Amino acid sequence: MTADKNMTSENEYINPIFDAYPLLKGKIPHVSLGNYPTPVDRLTGLEKALKTKNLFIKREDKSSDLYGGNKLRKLEVLLADAKAKKYKSTITVGYAGSNHTLATAVFGRKLGLKPISLHLVQPNSRYVRKNLLYQQHLDTEFHQRKGVPALVSVMVLLFIKSILTTGRPPYYIPAGGSNALGVIGTASSIFELADQIEAGLSPKPDLIYLPTGSAGTTAGIALGIKALGLDIKVRGIAVSPRSYAGFENVKEHFDNAVQHLRKCDPSFPDIHLSEDDVEIIQGYLGLGYAHFTKKGMDAVKLFKKSDNIDLEGTYTGKAMAALIDDASSGKLKGKTVLFWNTYNSYDFGETIKDIDYKELPKSYHAYFENDFQPLEV
Repeated sequence: MTADKNMTSENEYINPIFDAYPLLKGKIPHVSLGNYPTPVDRLTGLEKALKTKNLFIKREDKSSDLYGGNKLRKLEVLLADAKAKKYKSTITVGYAGSNHTLATAVFGRKLGLKPISLHLVQPNSRYVRKNLLYQQHLDTEFHQRKGVPALVSVMVLLFIKSILTTGRPPYYIPAGGSNALGVIGTASSIFELADQIEAGLSPKPDLIYLPTGSAGTTAGIALGIKALGLDIKVRGIAVSPRSYAGFENVKEHFDNAVQHLRKCDPSFPDIHLSEDDVEIIQGYLGLGYAHFTKKGMDAVKLFKKSDNIDLEGTYTGKAMAALIDDASSGKLKGKTVLFWNTYNSYDFGETIKDIDYKELPKSYHAYFENDFQPLEV
């Protein structure tokens, strides 16, 4: 295989998981929305700063010029499923600054789907403001509540309203896009990485580091690795509570995706996941989800200085902090390490510069009127 194996003569990217398992095509909906393959770069600045070798980054942050990051791989399958089933709108959940609800709005609009974002309250930061304004630009319908029961109640009412007015409910996408279809979408990135390795565009990593929030991306990366028989270990840094980011949740998503794949194509391998394959690293969450930590923000600053790549305090900064600690303690000696950058690097500042936050529902105004949380850079 070569790195451009999955490009047609018209330069249309073909999802490499369908190239490997042709029977899946047509049974698992998919629409190509990204710029693929995303590059693998060497982190020469970080290597110098940490006095170590063989550090690389998978630039999922460059997956789209509209909005990059890890969510797009999932949404290429989830939104295609919504379109195939003739839904007119999507409904999804996250915290107020959710990258996932934003990505769903961005790419849902691109496909003609009305976005509905349901949010829980979170600590304030600069990215929360930016993500909310971008969703407002996309004419997203917003609802925010302080607790899960209240948010579920809103969702039920919205489903009833949609059925009564349009005859159809919105297409439901779980938090983070983490379900069987989302995991399958993510797994395609490892098939892509395998092509890059074979073409000499990336070394084969011994370890992949990434943040683990709703566990779908971690499960998808593990799924691709196991399906291809690659000798790569995954270290997921928990950035949400153990009930979401624990190994059990990763395994559940993994198993559901494998079951779905084998139902669509019985030749797909009957693979299983163990804690030897995926290690979930605790201790970097801090006070809770979206609460910045000193280690995480120090990692953000170091990475910006060393390699001029932006991270943030909720996900990627905490994952990078774990990688830095392991490198500093000698755990990475002799290992080739790949950092999976799940953050968006597309600057949409011009798009939102004229958006007035007061166009948002009043419950969101506090994010623009109150100070940022401590440690915001």
